[in-house]
Amino acid sequence: MMKRGLVFLIGSLLLAAIAFLISHSITESRVAGERGSHEPENHLPELDWLRREFDLSATEFERVSALHFEYLPTCESLCAKIAEARRKVRELILEGSSVTPELEAALRDEASLRAECQVAMLRHLYVTAGALPPEKADAYLETMLPEVMAMTSEPTEVHRGH
Repeated sequence: MMKRGLVFLIGSLLLAAIAFLISHSITESRVAGERGSHEPENHLPELDWLRREFDLSATEFERVSALHFEYLPTCESLCAKIAEARRKVRELILEGSSVTPELEAALRDEASLRAECQVAMLRHLYVTAGALPPEKADAYLETMLPEVMAMTSEPTEVHRGH
């Protein structure tokens, strides 16, 4: 039982580190993109992927891009909160020798933040799908929903932070 908890904790810590790195990378890319022109080739890589994968028209691409940039602050905020919650959990684990009420509460907070992140991502995906024609929306959701349901510590090429 303890081994399973340790594996979960290590996986959670890895996910937090990856989420932080993705969030940091997105922020840096966004800042760099804002310095340049707003031509399609200056969009984030995940937007280029979406354009190619779903053969988006210029109008569809602009709608999806606007939704993506609208969602980024939410994503970045949740990533930062999850990273901080995981830092607290790690700190409590390393300084203690048993599961204290404080550690238990920190673990519950971290799990709650992960669920909040998953809900926010699902909402974003459904809104984005709503901006696409039905056949493209279906393909988009078929591709993206498994990513959100898995929420693994290793983002795939498909997820790419979107």
